Amino acid sequence: MFEDRMKTSAIPERVYALCQAIKSRTMQESDLRELLEPSDLGGSTKYFGTVRDGAKQLGLISVKEGDISLAVESKCVSSYDSMREYIVGNIDKISEGLFFDVSKEYISMNEQVFKFKGVSEAALVEHMSKVIGKAVYEDDMRAWRFWATYLGLGNLHDMLLLPNMYTYLKAVLAVCNLKKDEEYTFTDFVAAIKPYTEIGLYDIDGNKKINLAMSSGLRALHDEGIIQLSHKLDSGDMWFLYEAELHPIKSTVTHVTIRR
Repeated sequence: MFEDRMKTSAIPERVYALCQAIKSRTMQESDLRELLEPSDLGGSTKYFGTVRDGAKQLGLISVKEGDISLAVESKCVSSYDSMREYIVGNIDKISEGLFFDVSKEYISMNEQVFKFKGVSEAALVEHMSKVIGKAVYEDDMRAWRFWATYLGLGNLHDMLLLPNMYTYLKAVLAVCNLKKDEEYTFTDFVAAIKPYTEIGLYDIDGNKKINLAMSSGLRALHDEGIIQLSHKLDSGDMWFLYEAELHPIKSTVTHVTIRR
């Protein structure tokens, strides 16, 4: 699911359901398959294998000699939010795969994504294949949007993902060791979140310009009072959010304070 071909059958809800089924016990694969994909319902769509593989690639489950067990503490899958926080906190587990490569490129495209009607539009699929140097198909992009939306890379509007990493960054703040009510230079803030946000930060150059998705997410966190962005005129450590003329934080930032 995350390493090569992305599958629409391995949606977040099914991965979560699998984890719930084994949260307090180890199960034989055949029994777990029957529980999640009952044969007596007569369904022709088989999805258990792709869901199992997706959960394994994320490091959520262990598969050994026909037994499947939870590979994390049960609190890591106690809710959709906690599962997201675990995945974001261990995002390096899928950093070499197709999902990660597509995500990085999509985020780096900024407003260019608005030229397309949906993430599986042929022109966008062709662009992805060309830029990341790996074969990407329409079904890959259809599957990608489910996980990109769940992890918080943007907001789904019709078939297009609008870049906004608010939900993703909120999960990052839950797992990284930033102290409440302490002011950080933006450089130190970026260094603290970078291990979890390579998807949104890999394209930063010497100009210290932040892309649209990260900028939108940071402004949303600021508006909600979770963080406070500020620009101190006497600071030489300036970073630049994607410009937004109508927002109080138009572009330049030098410091971040974690409020809650």
